[in-house]
Amino acid sequence: MSLTQALNSAITGLNTAQSRIAITSSNISNVNTPGYSRKYAGQESLTLNGQGAGVTVGAITRNVNAGLQAELRGELGKAGNAEVRDEFFQRVQVLFGTPQSNSAISQRIGDLSDAFEQMNSSPEQNSPKVQVLAAATQLVDSFGKLSDQIQNLRSNADDRITQEVNQANELLSQIAKLNTDIVRLGNIDQPTTELRDQRDQKVNALSKIINTSTYTRDDGSMVIFTANGSRPLLDRSPVTLNFSPTAGYEPGSSGSGITLDGVNITDEIKTGTLRGLIDMRDQDLPQLADQINELAIQLRDAINEEHNKGTAFPPPTNLTGSRQVEGTDLFSGTGTFRVAALNSAGDIVSYADIDLSTLPSPTTVNDLVSAINSSGVSGDLQARIADGRLVVEGQNGNRVAINELDSSVKLSDEDSQGLSHYFGLNDLFTTAKNSRTITSAPQSDATSALGVSGTLTFAAGTSSILSPSVSITYGNSDNLTTIQNKLRAQLTGSLGLTADQAENMVYIATDGDRSRLVFANDANMQVTDSGNLSSKLGLTEDQPNMAGSLTVSHDILNDPARLSRGTLNADVYESKTGSGGVVIADPAAAIPGLGTPATPPAPAGTNYTLNIVGKFGTVPISYNGSTDTLNSIAARINADSTLTDNNINAEVYFDGAAGTYKLRVQDADGDSMYITDNFASMPAAGATQQSLVDTLGLGIPYGIREGDNSSAANLAGSLARDDIQFDAAGGLSPEKTSLIDYAASIISTASTKAATAADQNEFQNSVATDLDTRIQNEAGVNLDEEMSDLIIFQRAYSASAKVISTVDELFDALLRAV
Repeated sequence: MSLTQALNSAITGLNTAQSRIAITSSNISNVNTPGYSRKYAGQESLTLNGQGAGVTVGAITRNVNAGLQAELRGELGKAGNAEVRDEFFQRVQVLFGTPQSNSAISQRIGDLSDAFEQMNSSPEQNSPKVQVLAAATQLVDSFGKLSDQIQNLRSNADDRITQEVNQANELLSQIAKLNTDIVRLGNIDQPTTELRDQRDQKVNALSKIINTSTYTRDDGSMVIFTANGSRPLLDRSPVTLNFSPTAGYEPGSSGSGITLDGVNITDEIKTGTLRGLIDMRDQDLPQLADQINELAIQLRDAINEEHNKGTAFPPPTNLTGSRQVEGTDLFSGTGTFRVAALNSAGDIVSYADIDLSTLPSPTTVNDLVSAINSSGVSGDLQARIADGRLVVEGQNGNRVAINELDSSVKLSDEDSQGLSHYFGLNDLFTTAKNSRTITSAPQSDATSALGVSGTLTFAAGTSSILSPSVSITYGNSDNLTTIQNKLRAQLTGSLGLTADQAENMVYIATDGDRSRLVFANDANMQVTDSGNLSSKLGLTEDQPNMAGSLTVSHDILNDPARLSRGTLNADVYESKTGSGGVVIADPAAAIPGLGTPATPPAPAGTNYTLNIVGKFGTVPISYNGSTDTLNSIAARINADSTLTDNNINAEVYFDGAAGTYKLRVQDADGDSMYITDNFASMPAAGATQQSLVDTLGLGIPYGIREGDNSSAANLAGSLARDDIQFDAAGGLSPEKTSLIDYAASIISTASTKAATAADQNEFQNSVATDLDTRIQNEAGVNLDEEMSDLIIFQRAYSASAKVISTVDELFDALLRAV
């Protein structure tokens, strides 16, 4: 080898050592740079005409484990999901509080219960009534705030989705630019390792937002797909993710999805912050709203059920329903209810028992109004429809009271309510009550077979385009979509509606990630079902936003004395004297004027029947004017085991002031009952003969007593009941429990989810951190190794420099020799 060759080789060694020292210096400088991978520069020998000509720096490479990187990206997506859920559930927990918190909904219900107990103890005082209304107002405010704040959280999640989609699109654009630079530099044999590090960091950030899969082409460019590999997010150029923010949220509403190249990919997103935000917006928060709504519905119905059974003292001058009605609206009622005219002292002026089964079929609200106005209270009370509400008001200074007795009006979900409760004549908690829109409970999907069969009918009054009805037959294989389509077909077929009208009346609404069947009409509807579809779907007139619209009756807020505290008498019945009754001097003698069935047409030995009706059913007591006395009637009542078991007894006593014996029938437990007589259905032997009820003037001797606190006690008891049937809602199973316990269950469930989300977040972040540590341990900079390499490169540099100086001396010696 010549001296020139030796010099050139030394120079290449010097340059190579210098380059490797520069790379080592860069490694050391970036020891704390996130995502930086250690760079390696190999070296290769140079040959010239088969002889060694020195050394050169090889390709600069990174020590990156692609398998660990892919695993890290998968865990980053899970960590992003867990972080979002942890954040939102912590906010939910603050919102709901704990069962022991003074602001918790369960505590608010407890406060109302305490207030009812105070009213029960002092029914004649005004301050306990004011306390009840204050507690009720705070309770409905709590429902409203919970409902609003849950929807605010959904709106926040929607806003975050917008931010995350924008961030993902920005990252895709940055990765695309890095791809371009990597390919360009690679084509001119320039290092691309730093750019690849930057690209890996961007891809990691993208993976935390949305689950992805990647592969790298031979030219160094990276292609990014959605996790299942079916849709490209980046291939040469980025594909933009699109999302339209939702203007506002309310219970029962749904947000828009995420699209890619015009295709909705929301369901394809499995992990990442986007998945967490979508689940919170469309699943977890709507489920919480469902639970709050179910609690509000059951609370409203439990309180209103008892409040409608009672009456205020002094009784109000009118009762105005909360249900929106028209006279032609249909309803299906059975049983009997009592309406009474009272004076300000609570004494009976007149009363009538209205048997709903005797009303025309199908029954309209006008039929009910006519029945009241043509009954025994005519002239003392008047029923009418005013401003779309049923009103019963006193005439000539009279007051109004109602006892629901055993009246029952069927609802769309096959449940039932007493007549006053149904029309909301004496509601404490009010909502926009109508059946113009019937909505199902949320269903997990619209295509699963429902597994029930029967006939479902929607009917409306003559003022509706739905009149008279639309009916479908459904089978076990039908699902929500087929039920919708069958109803639409009937609307366009039998009723002649246009397709647009049918689609506007019957449709499937999205509620988060669930579906609801909606039937909307221009008038109130009556729903009947021969099978179990209505209960299976939970068809109801209560809307998903009911909790947010719950209010306390304005009439009662303006006049706390309208709070129910007693009950219109239905547990004591007595005979009268004078007008409406007969004087009986001997209770063992035949009752004067009492009817005897004519024979024929009545068979010989036939008796009339006095029916005592209550929660125990109907107990017939036979009588005949030819044989029965006051004593025998009382004895027959007392001999009946059903009446005895229910603490109902009869007694004959002498009224000295009236100079006559009287019959008293009383429920010792204070439970309501009523009495009917079949006299009118059978001819009497004598034209002047009367029924037992008319002969004795048997009826209630008083309306409501001033000290009566029965309704107040029942209202307090309604909040302590542990047999309230709650439907499945928001992941909570159907159960029988108390209102307070159900409220506590909601809070406890939210707290458990918050704790689980926190644990999951900690776990996923730990997994991601461990993987990142493993990658850094393998690909990151180790200062000890770099310092060791630096010494080696320093010595190599010094050695090459020594060769150069030696060659230089040799050249000098050669020149001197010449």
